[in-house]
Amino acid sequence: MVLIKLKALKETRSFYNWKLKDKGLTKKQRDSFLLALKNIEGIIQEKEKAGEKRKHKRFIPYDQKAVF
Repeated sequence: MVLIKLKALKETRSFYNWKLKDKGLTKKQRDSFLLALKNIEGIIQEKEKAGEKRKHKRFIPYDQKAVF
């Protein structure tokens, strides 16, 4: 699984928004950019939500033999 950084997603989103302002796009290209932009927005929201959940969690290893 490839890890995508949030910063890269936001840069891609801004590029797609810039590209959508281009007057020379065909309807098919515009629809393609809008679909991709919608997917990127969803991924960004999921990553931000997941980041809030994992913000305070840390792995604390312990030795089971010492405990029992």
